[in-house]
Amino acid sequence: MTRRIDLAPLLRPASIAVIGASADPAKVGGMPLRLLRERGYAGRVHAINARANDVQGLRAVPSLDAVAEPVDLAIVAVPAHATPDVITQLARNRTRAAVLFTAGFAETGDAGRVLQRDVARRVEEAGITLLGPNCLGLMNLRDNVYATFSPVALAGVPPVGNVALVSQSGAFGAYAFALARESGLGVSHWITTGNEAGVQVADAIRWLADDPQTSVILAYLEGCTDGANMRGALAAARAAGKPVVVTKVGTTATGARAAQSHTASLAGEDAVYQAVFDEYGVHRAQTLEEFFRLGYVLSKGRRPTSRSTAIVTVSGGVGIMMADRAEALSLTLPPLPDAYGDGIRAQIAFASTANPIDVTGQVVAQPKVLTDTLVGAVECGAYGSVVAFIAGGGNVPAAWAAIETAIERITASGADVPLVLSGLVDDARRKWLEARGVLVFREPVHAMESVDALLRANENATRGAAPDDETSVPPAVLAACTASVPAGATSLDEAEALAMLADAGVAVPAHAVAKTAADAAAAAERLGYPVALKLRSRHVLHKSDIGGVRLNLHDAHAVRDAFAAIEAAAARAELPDGFEGVVVARMLDGWGEIIVGCRRDPVFGPVVMTGLGGTGVELGRKMAFGLAPLSRERARTMLETSGAAGLLNGHRGKPVLSLDAAADTLVAVSRLGVAIGDALDTLEINPFIVTADGLVAADAVITATFSFRTI
Repeated sequence: MTRRIDLAPLLRPASIAVIGASADPAKVGGMPLRLLRERGYAGRVHAINARANDVQGLRAVPSLDAVAEPVDLAIVAVPAHATPDVITQLARNRTRAAVLFTAGFAETGDAGRVLQRDVARRVEEAGITLLGPNCLGLMNLRDNVYATFSPVALAGVPPVGNVALVSQSGAFGAYAFALARESGLGVSHWITTGNEAGVQVADAIRWLADDPQTSVILAYLEGCTDGANMRGALAAARAAGKPVVVTKVGTTATGARAAQSHTASLAGEDAVYQAVFDEYGVHRAQTLEEFFRLGYVLSKGRRPTSRSTAIVTVSGGVGIMMADRAEALSLTLPPLPDAYGDGIRAQIAFASTANPIDVTGQVVAQPKVLTDTLVGAVECGAYGSVVAFIAGGGNVPAAWAAIETAIERITASGADVPLVLSGLVDDARRKWLEARGVLVFREPVHAMESVDALLRANENATRGAAPDDETSVPPAVLAACTASVPAGATSLDEAEALAMLADAGVAVPAHAVAKTAADAAAAAERLGYPVALKLRSRHVLHKSDIGGVRLNLHDAHAVRDAFAAIEAAAARAELPDGFEGVVVARMLDGWGEIIVGCRRDPVFGPVVMTGLGGTGVELGRKMAFGLAPLSRERARTMLETSGAAGLLNGHRGKPVLSLDAAADTLVAVSRLGVAIGDALDTLEINPFIVTADGLVAADAVITATFSFRTI
């Protein structure tokens, strides 16, 4: 069932009660009253204080029971031990939402976790939307709702805009609010979720995806306990065409431990989070500077429709720097068409129109060439965006006049090609440019990265969800899973695992099961030499570690000797079920190995990984991850980013194989992982052999739990 929490009572309340209201504006119970009054909140405000008749000029009442109307939002500033009684009072008075500032819950240990669960149960039963506990609160800048005890808003607020800030961390949220104010980033909402006994970051993202006042969502994330909710929220934002920028901390073991102790949330494996972000087109920021820069770009920039980009520069060296970054971002740089380039070279003979289009520092003496180049690059039809490095031209009257003229001509023409400038520009001229849709950066590389970010936002919005026929799990696969797993088994032996893979549509080598040396030799004759013999056991994950694998056997004598050696190895290992025979498999004629696996992540469910194995490591070891079930598009991307696609593309003169067929194999593995469901622990195919017929699973391990004895 889709989780959907209405945040309107939190963010757009018609009335607010502050429980634990303080006469001291600097205290937790006093700051919200001060902010609400000073910042012009238009709704009704009630001060709840059992020991005072007047709080900051407001008549105080001893409890919510004394308020004559149901209150939309209660701001709760009481000690943790008093919280359950307050929740009972809120329920009795039909309060719709609550912000719980109080610390002393799950972040403090077992007793705090018990108390937090009790509070969560009470608000759920009462139908109260809860933000917190252990949070800094929220702000709705458009409606002047300041349900926070942070003093950060006293120094001023950012301009009202279309960017929402969501943070699990209150301190990060307050700092981010201050940075947004300093940078002039327009903010719609500011939400901190703390311990998330009620509203999670994902709930905020989902609600903001439907909010007409928000077009970009910036989120700080330490961990996630409800993967399905997060996936649904990110899918909702993508469907709404609203970019999400995430700073995710806890990427290392040390960082993950710190995040868990901070917010009492689960900080999972970072590669899995990255797979989630990749799946839904989330922009990931590694630094605060990048976090806000992406917010600026995505909220103010126009989205290009093509990766074809023009670089116009007054410096050849900087142009090369920008071109290097463009190539890394897969932006294409076609030359300026001759019809326009000839006119530029006629004015400055040594100008280059190859792209980067270098008009040189001569534009100071001949500023018209800068106007003509910018206008020509926009109007020629060859580019999806134009990026110009003007150095100090913004402060040179003649050069600035040329830039103004160019932008006025472009605006008048109605050309829909985004223009980005990099250089020294004062605040007044920056505002003039931004009012006309031109992004401005000091760092030239950031200008190139802005084009890529806007392109990705556009591509993500148009890509949408994968088609059902690419991500559905066929009924036949579900049936195969049920039929193939022996009753009570916690893992599969190789023969069972290969049978399950074959039922799921994965190619496996010709093989047979043999319980005697004679059976093994006969099977080898049928299959054709050379063959491999491998121990059949559900209790040995890595058979070669105990001498349970023999490869490249070319005759019956070698097969019998190998069988005897494996049987002796099994006896030494004292396997619980004894020696159950071997799997005889035809050796595969291949030229590389790819690892493919699927495991169940405790937060996000089945996750597929792939990368190079064996001697293919010379192409570059890199693992790629994706959420199951995969679409073919996502599977192709994983093969490409991991380097595995290189083995399929005629490596060292080998045949060129179908990347789509290889992607279909990954899709089949992902569907099998979904079909096994919550019982899945690990499904690993190591290796997939790259053969002239495509990928063939040479060996497989499938486990449902690690409770069995492994060797």
